[in-house]
Amino acid sequence: MPSHEIESEKHLSLPNNMKDKDYSVIEALGRINRFAINHLAAFPAGSQALTDFARASEIVTELIPSDSQPGLPASPATAARNHLFDEVWEDLLAIADTARSIARKEPGFAADFRVGEDTHREIIATAKTFLAKLKDPATAAKFIAYAMPADFVTDLENDLAAIDEKKSEQTDDRSGDISDNAHNRNLIKEARTLIKSLNTSVNNRFRRDSIILTEWAAAARIHRSTAASTTNQSPPPPPANPT
Repeated sequence: MPSHEIESEKHLSLPNNMKDKDYSVIEALGRINRFAINHLAAFPAGSQALTDFARASEIVTELIPSDSQPGLPASPATAARNHLFDEVWEDLLAIADTARSIARKEPGFAADFRVGEDTHREIIATAKTFLAKLKDPATAAKFIAYAMPADFVTDLENDLAAIDEKKSEQTDDRSGDISDNAHNRNLIKEARTLIKSLNTSVNNRFRRDSIILTEWAAAARIHRSTAASTTNQSPPPPPANPT
């Protein structure tokens, strides 16, 4: 199968009006590619799984713009935006770490400053959550007491604003829109079907190996949109236990 792999989801630079559910499918394919690197040899030659894994890798290559693919130079706007995301991520980690230190004296304080996944959407969502709490000068002062820069809140706000600005520049750098492109919409639809097919093959092949099944479940999960309600949906069933 092709060796293409998404190195890090946070460096995906896709059209800015792609739907969240489409991002999630592509992110799942990237994780599936990484799963395949470790477990491809477990499937016999000519199996449907090998065909599906190969096609999944091809779809990733088709859907991700060339300036987002590992080994190829990014456009100036893409490179600048990725750098900003890296900076914001480092800031969020520093804030979360400092909050844990504060929590040693104020139990429960760190609960409002937990980081999630390092995808672009999660970084932005986490930063906004942190900023909402840090608007309180007394709260910000607790971080500054632990040697955080006095302007760390303003700096984080400025970085988020710059990310939005670079997002607009990225759109100008590229032509085409995956949300309005029939071919790419069909690829997303095909990807969903492939993931279901692979789910059958992987669960059958590793039905007695709960560790690998857990790894697969994490790889193949298509995360719900941040706007989707999570209160009225049942969680996915756990992987089958070994018999």
